[in-house]
Amino acid sequence: MALLVEYKGYYSPLEIPEQDFTEWKETLKGEVSRIYNALITRIPDETAFKSIIAESSHEVWKDFVNPNWEDKDFVLLKHRIKLLGAYPAWKTGIDNAFSGASPYFPDRVEQKADKFKLVKVTLGSVGLRYKYGRGIAVKAIGVISGWKAVARDIKAPDEFTGSIVNVFLPGAARFVRPQAVAIITRGLVLAGYAHDYGLATERDAVISATNDVLANTVLKQVDTSQYTVVLEIGFDDTMNKLYVHSKAETVT
Repeated sequence: MALLVEYKGYYSPLEIPEQDFTEWKETLKGEVSRIYNALITRIPDETAFKSIIAESSHEVWKDFVNPNWEDKDFVLLKHRIKLLGAYPAWKTGIDNAFSGASPYFPDRVEQKADKFKLVKVTLGSVGLRYKYGRGIAVKAIGVISGWKAVARDIKAPDEFTGSIVNVFLPGAARFVRPQAVAIITRGLVLAGYAHDYGLATERDAVISATNDVLANTVLKQVDTSQYTVVLEIGFDDTMNKLYVHSKAETVT
């Protein structure tokens, strides 16, 4: 086999610029009327609430109840009854939050806005183009899917060798990219939390599970008649950092 391209990018959360944070906060506060109108258009009355929220929520939730639980039927009935009777409280809640002379939604946005800054863990994977450039997940899939634009964003401490190539079956590359970025980002964020909490076993379990998903989705779309491909996340003990790694070689 001959190496065509290899990329390794190290994961670190990236702070959201204050300008973007302020713009997000003020935009969200300004959407009070539109949010309220969308809610009451979608759910104008109790009948719609029962159909759209109560019944559908119960159908999904009941699958989480252990079928061997002694009081399973009672637990399911309790959940269903509470949801079906919740419309008056729900309607009062959205009225108070989004309508009237003094809706409290803007105040709550202001109070809780700092939580939005946790988006830094996602930016560490996807990047922020105008500020930091494309992120490591984007670059890792980009170099093996023929996306030459990522080359301008590859910089230290990234490790890169070879030339960008498209290893995927005809027509697959542009659809594979968002899929790969989503899977990699979920893995890096969750593994990052585990690492920060000192949970090495759980961190490694997330890494393994993420790589299994990549193998069963993204890598299933590789043209294996021509290429042998690696796309994975991992942990570098020496650098004490998570990373994403991609590599493409020719088939001999």
